[in-house]
Amino acid sequence: MSALKGPILGRLKLTTMVLERSTKLVLIASTLTATVCIASSVVAWPALPWVTLSVLVGAFLAARRFQMVAVRVVLVLTYVTPGLLTIGLGEFRSWDLTPWFAGLLGVMMATSDPTRWHLPELWRGPLASWGLVIALSWPVIWWREFDFAPALVRTASLANNAVGVPPGTAVIWLLSVVLTHCVGLLWFDWLFAAFQRTCINRFQRVVIVPLAVGWIMSMLVAVYQSLVDPSFVNAGHWAVLKRSSGMLMDANPFGMMSALWGAIGVAMLLGRRSRRDETDWVTEATVGLVGLVLAVSWYGLWVSGSRSALIAGLVVLFFVARWAVREASLSNRGRRLTLALVAAGLMGGIFVATQSSMVGPWQRLLPMLPSASWESVTASLAETWNRNGYGAAATQMIAENPLVGVGVGAFNVISPDVADSLGYGRVSPDNAQNWFRHQLAEFGLLGSLGWMIWVWMFLRLLFNGRLVETAGPPAYIVRGALVALGTASLVGMPTQNPAVALTFWTLAFWYVFLVGNATQVLSPRISPRVLWVGVWMLALTYVGGVGYVSGTELRVPFRAQKAGWDYSYGFYGPELGAEGSFRWASGRAAAVVPVAEDLIELSVWTHHPDVALDPVKLKVWLDGELVLESLRTNGESVGRTLRRPTGQDSVVIETWVSRTWKPSDYGQDDSRELGAGVRWRFYDP
Repeated sequence: MSALKGPILGRLKLTTMVLERSTKLVLIASTLTATVCIASSVVAWPALPWVTLSVLVGAFLAARRFQMVAVRVVLVLTYVTPGLLTIGLGEFRSWDLTPWFAGLLGVMMATSDPTRWHLPELWRGPLASWGLVIALSWPVIWWREFDFAPALVRTASLANNAVGVPPGTAVIWLLSVVLTHCVGLLWFDWLFAAFQRTCINRFQRVVIVPLAVGWIMSMLVAVYQSLVDPSFVNAGHWAVLKRSSGMLMDANPFGMMSALWGAIGVAMLLGRRSRRDETDWVTEATVGLVGLVLAVSWYGLWVSGSRSALIAGLVVLFFVARWAVREASLSNRGRRLTLALVAAGLMGGIFVATQSSMVGPWQRLLPMLPSASWESVTASLAETWNRNGYGAAATQMIAENPLVGVGVGAFNVISPDVADSLGYGRVSPDNAQNWFRHQLAEFGLLGSLGWMIWVWMFLRLLFNGRLVETAGPPAYIVRGALVALGTASLVGMPTQNPAVALTFWTLAFWYVFLVGNATQVLSPRISPRVLWVGVWMLALTYVGGVGYVSGTELRVPFRAQKAGWDYSYGFYGPELGAEGSFRWASGRAAAVVPVAEDLIELSVWTHHPDVALDPVKLKVWLDGELVLESLRTNGESVGRTLRRPTGQDSVVIETWVSRTWKPSDYGQDDSRELGAGVRWRFYDP
């Protein structure tokens, strides 16, 4: 028995390793596939696929030769790429960031082992589960938005919701969300691979300083926008609204980054202290720089006009002020620091109020504040939760699909229809105005299990006062930045922006690094084999659930039927035949057809000239149920009479044939690809 024990244990260990490493490889492969799909889907920028490929290969080769120099270049571009693309292309869309994603992927794959996880052991399961859920499920959602019809991949004539978003735009947004999630997870893992066994100073030189350079560049542009020209690299409605966006091309992420960089800058300054003198290290230079960092942070926050950024900035200021007050109780220099912080805040506020014409967050927040009455407070709280229908739509999606949600990246395209059904009208596509609620709406409980477990584990580490006390002031300030971002995520979706998402993962690693990577205190160990089998089973079960709802209630034609907007593809225009009006269908066709009578009469036929020699398979569905299946050997029609489903004012009619034909191939002046002829009639018995 003992002789057999060794080989058995070896095979179990090998199986566990394969299960674990395959999750990382699948995540990387899926991310690269999403990158290729989004680059090849953008019609407005024909060169995007070649630009993306060139950046990916170039970044990989550069990182192999120059390593961290290439990393620094990519990080400097994090906060300025949207602005640079706007200058070069004349406009900026979310998909234009694909080359930047490719560059980051290239340097990460070149400078770490892509076949294994480097995360703390107890975090690998939850985060790998989250990544695997995204990696395996997004192709299903992508295919669903094209209604599983290859012919629709290049069409722009359809709408996937009531406000007219075409399927191509819907899937491009989906892929952008996938890249933000997956690249963020891979970046978090890469940080542990690159800096887990090094000193904090190297991490700050390689990662934080390049990000700071990019942020300063973006901030300088924001200053110019606020004082000279609001329309400078501030395209779209931001200039009209008098809100600065720096070089991020979106005022809300810019405001959030301004708030966070107040904390990041202070943490960098405090991290420069000399450990030789723990009791007296706050110098006049540090005092002045801390005040300057906060003043600049609040200036950017204010001119952005972002209300969620204001919340984050107040949280950051609370953490910094609390630390400063503590220092004031310990030393005279701490008192000077407190005074400097107050003075910096006042000077920054006065400067913004007197020199800038931009609309500040307080001006936008003031009309939303309730009066002293209980009714006003109640209404304000209700609106904070419902958020013009987006919050209510998210709640409804969770209620309708609690286990698997609507799918990654699908909230934006589905929310206008759900909000309209709840009485909020057809709102513009947007997020759920709450990160946690948004995630639950898209992933459901089953798909959210991984990230919920990790969030719980990370929060336990974040609020471990003993660890923070031991780590010192920089860890306390970084914790403040993370708490600020988490608080703002209760009323917004800041990490939906790739730059904010990357900053979050960087802050999370920085905090773990500062407190000593003490994740072992968070949870008891479980069997690795059980863990990774569970990760794969969870992901596959989730994908199966997503596949089911995507083929039924969340299919685009069924969403159109429920929400009441026109949806049809594959059917040609009506023609007049011997028995009345009919339509030719292509190989596959679907349409939402209004019906007012109780009986539905369907007639279908094929007209292939060679149908006798090569029979044609024909299928017809009504509301997703196969109602007719026939092997056609002639041109005669077949049909069925069906009763309208109770309470419905429309039906979804679908047809499919095994092959099509072109009349032009037989000397006729008609180049259409014809499948089945279809006639539907409605009448009252």
